[in-house]
Amino acid sequence: MQENNVGDFNLRRYWAIILKRKYIALSTALAVLSVFTWGSFLWPRTYEASSTVFIERSFLIEPAKKGAGLSSGMEERLRTLKDALTSRNLAERAIKKIDLDVKMKNSAQYNSLIEDIIKKLTVTIKGLKDRQTADLFEISYIGSDPKTVRDLVNALVSEYIEENIGYKRAEVNESYEFTQGQLLEYKKKLEESDKAVRTFKERNRLVDTQRETSVAARMDILEGTKADAEIKMKELLRKRDNLQKQLSGEKEITPAKEGPHARLKDLNNQLMVLSAKYTDDYPEVIKVRSEIEELKKQIGQAGNSRAQSSGAESAAMNPVYQQIREQLAETDAEMETLKARIEELSRQQKGAEGILARIPREQEEWARLQRDRTVNQKIYDDLMQKLENASISKDLELTNKTGNFRVVDPAILPYVPVKPNTVVMIALGILLGIASGIGVVIGLDHFAHSFKDEDSIEANFKLPVFSTIQTVISDKDKMSAKKINRRIFTAAGLYLLIIFMVLVEEFLYRYLGIKTLNF
Repeated sequence: MQENNVGDFNLRRYWAIILKRKYIALSTALAVLSVFTWGSFLWPRTYEASSTVFIERSFLIEPAKKGAGLSSGMEERLRTLKDALTSRNLAERAIKKIDLDVKMKNSAQYNSLIEDIIKKLTVTIKGLKDRQTADLFEISYIGSDPKTVRDLVNALVSEYIEENIGYKRAEVNESYEFTQGQLLEYKKKLEESDKAVRTFKERNRLVDTQRETSVAARMDILEGTKADAEIKMKELLRKRDNLQKQLSGEKEITPAKEGPHARLKDLNNQLMVLSAKYTDDYPEVIKVRSEIEELKKQIGQAGNSRAQSSGAESAAMNPVYQQIREQLAETDAEMETLKARIEELSRQQKGAEGILARIPREQEEWARLQRDRTVNQKIYDDLMQKLENASISKDLELTNKTGNFRVVDPAILPYVPVKPNTVVMIALGILLGIASGIGVVIGLDHFAHSFKDEDSIEANFKLPVFSTIQTVISDKDKMSAKKINRRIFTAAGLYLLIIFMVLVEEFLYRYLGIKTLNF
């Protein structure tokens, strides 16, 4: 309860101080308000014009690395666009396009204008919620002349679009020609790979992944067949040796007591046996034929007479000897055939061994040829697709002049300056004026060397105060003071009303576009 009384007492005290120095408080507040209000109108006007441009995402560099917040790819896109728009070459073309260079008196002013444009030009993403996928960019510029600001932004955007359309066309043409050159080069490489594969196939007709197994199996078969043939050869050699031993124990011709007719019959039988087995050029066949002819001549000379006595002896071929000779001849022929077969098997076996030794190298070469051809074919197919895409892009660039760029919102003439903001300035002047008026009177009271009440006197002199004498004010003085107060506060009220009207006018014009007064 005591604290509330102290608070009320202090509030009343401060209010009394303000009323005591009300003219100082009022004049200070109005002075501060006037400075902010009329100073906002005297402050140099700064206008801003902006243009919204759609730029295709694929046209700007967009690295894969991303970070927190704004992605590094988006930062790179902004940096690329800002660097392009703030280049000196582009600024000079824009200046010449709107004839700003005509107003420059010397090169120093011209260079200063270019540096000012580069410094005050800003590029931002349109819309804060879509920073990761935005394709809309806002290009803005701040200057003192609204028409110049608008024309400069539109000129910069126009020159940038024209410049990059030219770059894009040149890039598309270069890409098409480069891809076409690469395609011809890899077509030649692919043809060389096909030729190498074809030559290898002609030289090695049985190249496959199972060739090594098949050659090894064939070698096993040849080895087994050769072993069988060698065993049979050994058997024939033993048989030949036995026949030669038997033949050495027999005589080729044996004596016979038969007549020529019996002898002729035996020779004919023997010729029939030999003719069934051998050709007419066989030596034994020729020998038997000659004996038959000779015997026929002898029989013809003898006529019907007895050429020989019935008991006369005659020579005849030994049939056992002839049979052994025939078997021996057959054995020799079979041995010659078997020998030729063994030689052929050995030759095939050596060939198979050579093939088996060459297979790893052939397979390695075949794999390399196949790999080279596959790589060249893949690159060739990719280049064909890229050439088709480059051809389509080239045609689109020739028919579409602004496919990568589009001005969504061109810069318009700014009527309201961005600086100073008179509404904010006046509102700030009101708050600071009130605070300044109160602060000044409280400060004067605090630093004034006079006693405010009885307590301060008792505290300083350590003496009691018995009574106080109040200031006596006559009625005439009161009436005079009231008139002065009325005039001062009326003037202050009218002044504040004017400032309030200015505040309302500026608010309507800046935020609602309504202009009611022209001053």
